[in-house]
Amino acid sequence: MMHQVEELVSRAMDVQVNAYAPYTKFMVGAAVLTKPGSIYIGCNVQGADNDDTHAEEAALCAMVAAGERHPILVVAVGALEGCAPTIIPPCGKCRQKLMEWSSLNKYDIEILLSTGIAQLSDLLPNSFGPADIGIDLAQHST
Repeated sequence: MMHQVEELVSRAMDVQVNAYAPYTKFMVGAAVLTKPGSIYIGCNVQGADNDDTHAEEAALCAMVAAGERHPILVVAVGALEGCAPTIIPPCGKCRQKLMEWSSLNKYDIEILLSTGIAQLSDLLPNSFGPADIGIDLAQHST
């Protein structure tokens, strides 16, 4: 597992430099490891409309576009433009997006923090999800 964590951090750092963040200058890269062992990456993309795409969302989109549905570990790195990136926790929006996949797969996704690996449910306790609106995603999965 340690080798996979190192690979995720490396891939997130590699893609972080491609982020498009002209407004905040905060560049973020993310990597998602899936159950089959694939890694998907993404970076943040800002727009004047403030409807930004976060790095974790971009990595999840790459995962879905490749036909996968089982993220198990997520890493995000970020820094102001020109500074060295460090491991950062996902924001609330991204935690909620990740909770969707935890609900679908009925397991807790792991998140790499600077202090070690945490469970998503610990970072987003008492979360709102599909069950709260009467939907069982297991019936809708592909």
